[in-house]
Amino acid sequence: MPSRRLTALAALAPLGALAACYTPPDGPPEVRVAGLEPTALVLQAVDAGTGSALADAEMTVRYLVRAPIVFDASAVDRVASVEPYRIDMPVGEENLVVEVRLEADSYHRLDTVFSVPRGTSAGPLTMRLSPRLDRVAGGSQPAGGNPPPSSGTTSTPTAGSGPDRGPMNAGDRAFSQESWLAATEAYQRMPAPDDDLSPYGRAYLDARVRQGIAHINRSEYGRALEIFEEAVDMREPTPEAYLRLAQTQCAVGRSEEGLGTLAQVGRLRNRLQPVEQSHVSAMMAYQRGVCSHQDFERAETTRDRVRSGAQATQELNAFIEGARAMSPVPPDVYNAVQDAERRVADIRRAMGGRGG
Repeated sequence: MPSRRLTALAALAPLGALAACYTPPDGPPEVRVAGLEPTALVLQAVDAGTGSALADAEMTVRYLVRAPIVFDASAVDRVASVEPYRIDMPVGEENLVVEVRLEADSYHRLDTVFSVPRGTSAGPLTMRLSPRLDRVAGGSQPAGGNPPPSSGTTSTPTAGSGPDRGPMNAGDRAFSQESWLAATEAYQRMPAPDDDLSPYGRAYLDARVRQGIAHINRSEYGRALEIFEEAVDMREPTPEAYLRLAQTQCAVGRSEEGLGTLAQVGRLRNRLQPVEQSHVSAMMAYQRGVCSHQDFERAETTRDRVRSGAQATQELNAFIEGARAMSPVPPDVYNAVQDAERRVADIRRAMGGRGG
């Protein structure tokens, strides 16, 4: 990332669990600085696959200024994709916080949120847009050309052999190696199932969830959101699909929707075995605390920061307490505990070290 000053506010966490107590701080944690200073964010769009300019000559930039509150705090521009895009704002608060969406016809849209310290210029920040490989997968290919060569051997499916699992297997290999771009591209080539409840249909659902996770790990929250929304629209979606959807909704600032999605997980949980119920409950509680922490980071007033900070601390401490009572503690829950403890410490530092 070209600038060390830029801090992405979108989170990458997954998982969740239970309850504790927290006393709001007595004094205001937020410091406002008088006087306006020019503050800028510069973005440069590139093709995620090649690292070079987009195939489309133009793209659409949409942005919304979350902080500070100003008049005319949003814009929609159609601009040349090869040119850096600059957002300039006079800022009298600690940070300029901007929610950005980039759209181009041949690419998946990219949503993210950034914070730029007052009086600084951050960027140019490279924004990597993923090509819409689903169009290629849909059967379109250059006129007069041969299909592109593929790695490994290929086979022609025969009647009754079922959908081709080659793309799914390739995606799984790339995912296990943490090759996130290769994983997203391979998973995107998977043929859709004829029956969501068939063995291939259930495997397809799990692979789509892994595809969404790979997009999260590339900070491609817009595309991840689309994938998880499609996953929960399948027949009998898994709790994992809903948990990941809630995670992504909260990460892009749609907290109310994220909490509503977690409520749906609660209804699914009742169908599970006791051990699975305990695991899902932990993941729900963790995700609820993460969502509140993200609200705290986005809060624009002292009152909102006190409220969201207290709520996040209570929920995260509750999760930590409940998770430590599990025996054994699943690896993902253990990792979530480490992340929750870090978040609680961050909140306390931001609020002057108070709280309990």
